[in-house]
Amino acid sequence: MPILNLPILCLCFLGAQSLTKKGDVNAQLGNANANQLGYNPDDVPTETALKDFSGDWLFHVRTTSCHGDAFDNGANSYISRTFLPILSICSVGLLCLSWKEKREKEVYRLDEKNEKNEGRSEGLPDSQADESSNAESQGERSQRTSQEKSKRLFHVDFARICAVMCVIFEHSGGVSYTHRNVGFGLWWALPYLYVTSGMASMMSKSSIVGYVMRLLLVFTVGTLANLFADAVTHRDWSHDFGNTIFQMFFVVMLLIMAPLAEPLRQALRQRSRSDDGPNPLTSGEEGTAWSTGWTFAFMMLWGTISCAALAFFVRGFTGDSEIERTFQDEKVSRWIQFYAPVLRHTPIILVHVGGTLFLSLLATLVCHDDNTGVVGWILLAFSYLQMIVVPWDQDSFAHLVNLNIVGMVTFQWPLAGSAMIARLVNAYWPFLLMFLCLDSMPDMWGRCDVHSPYSTWERFRMFLGEFTLVVCFIAGAFTPSDPKKVTPWLNLWSLYAYCFHVMWYRLFGSPYGAIITFASIPLFYFLLMSDKSSKPDSGTDGCGLGNREIRGPIAAGLEQNKVRKHVAVCLSHCGPPSCTLKDAETDCACLRCTMFCMSRGSYVDACLNNHTRDLCLDYQKYINSTELCEVDCDAAAGLPFSVFLTFGLLCSSFLFA
Repeated sequence: MPILNLPILCLCFLGAQSLTKKGDVNAQLGNANANQLGYNPDDVPTETALKDFSGDWLFHVRTTSCHGDAFDNGANSYISRTFLPILSICSVGLLCLSWKEKREKEVYRLDEKNEKNEGRSEGLPDSQADESSNAESQGERSQRTSQEKSKRLFHVDFARICAVMCVIFEHSGGVSYTHRNVGFGLWWALPYLYVTSGMASMMSKSSIVGYVMRLLLVFTVGTLANLFADAVTHRDWSHDFGNTIFQMFFVVMLLIMAPLAEPLRQALRQRSRSDDGPNPLTSGEEGTAWSTGWTFAFMMLWGTISCAALAFFVRGFTGDSEIERTFQDEKVSRWIQFYAPVLRHTPIILVHVGGTLFLSLLATLVCHDDNTGVVGWILLAFSYLQMIVVPWDQDSFAHLVNLNIVGMVTFQWPLAGSAMIARLVNAYWPFLLMFLCLDSMPDMWGRCDVHSPYSTWERFRMFLGEFTLVVCFIAGAFTPSDPKKVTPWLNLWSLYAYCFHVMWYRLFGSPYGAIITFASIPLFYFLLMSDKSSKPDSGTDGCGLGNREIRGPIAAGLEQNKVRKHVAVCLSHCGPPSCTLKDAETDCACLRCTMFCMSRGSYVDACLNNHTRDLCLDYQKYINSTELCEVDCDAAAGLPFSVFLTFGLLCSSFLFA
């Protein structure tokens, strides 16, 4: 066999030699063509030299520097003013079609009906067969929903932490990373930050008032830190306070969106609690009807605003003259002058954001339970198609707000096909990486996510990469694990870093500002570890020792071992799969089952005390950082059976005394 392999190796060697020679010839021809254009490939290319290659639509670009001041199809063109109404009408139509039930489900229900008829043939009454079938379907649905919501979303933790790191790079002197889209940062850093914020608003258990108060606290801390740095460096912050707020405008966006998106949040939660089908308007419950009435009212409000803004946009109204006259005649800060063009496109902003809120609220009213997975796809298409076909300078602000709304919707209603996308990406991620490399445009310089490229083809490539990474993230394709439990303290660090990294940069410059920010990571690790080291590790400490004074320490120790054994046996039957006390730290379903086993798992004693309560609250707080976990840490499953038995015996003794 080795002798037979020799000819094959020789052919491979000769083929490699010929390809190398051919590559050298092509390189020489390329160098000759480049020299004819006055460009040496070994030198850093100039913008003029790059434009000479703009005819190559795959490896080179026409937009060598993104300024957002010129487009092949501007926002005020006839194509844009025709496309946006058509896109809006099609999006509404698709959502209305989602009211219908899937045909596959009809076949499933026919099979279910046949099974029900078989139950009748076995002698079961009609009502009992119906109740049994409904109970099974509702049980499967609730079990599936519980499993989806109880799984910790580690990709949300990592996305938030890594996105803050990218923001630190940009704001602490590393602008070249974003201007060259290094690591595809323009395609995922800010989009992931906005999507995770939308998911976090859905996972939050606090009311709108508590949520806003926490945001105000974060905003105040970050702004005061920047103001301190401006005062120390003697920057004229009084005439340019926008740059003092700076990165905290992201929190301002969250503060504005909190009340605006609150009806959507409540509507999505109401749909998750409702088992009455696709249209809650038909529900007879008073609470549900009241909630649905408010949802309908806010849907009509945003629909009216979107239609009015769309009418102004189609008529060509922008407000350029009024804004330009205002900022020419009055002295305003440089920051306001820079972002003033955003206000020129107020009608498009209202259509973009208001239309997304309208579509989301409409979906909560008309979308069938079987079709909720398509809602996220419709919202993504509504946003990304506008970015490609209807461009305007700094249009990413409205687009990112839309991604915040998409994060809310897709957290409650995962994208259709998410499981398949996750499997394919996990299996073939090297091909995805090669696709993103080909789709990227290394000749392009600047914040091309904020200032869109000139041509439609280049905008398509720009937002195709972002769309791909956003879909993979929402689908859970980028789901890491956290065996060392680093995300809890890194989440705290990321909040600190976001608030203070600009202050450190303005005080110490580049690169020392970023170094100081990242150097604080070990501090958060040691603070959290020292806090955990003061707590006992066992979840059953102090349990089974009620008779210690009567029976002595040896008997009490034996009973404590019994409690531990009984709780372990109870935990082994949780699930599937079985869980342990360690799993309860990150899994909401396992935490609920653990508290049940603590309460009822042993006939010796109910293992509910201050220690188990503190552990439960700590685990619940950790899980609530990325998902909603409802568990009663005081008495998760009520009193143990022995208490009811004792109470029954006492009552019988009084009755028959």
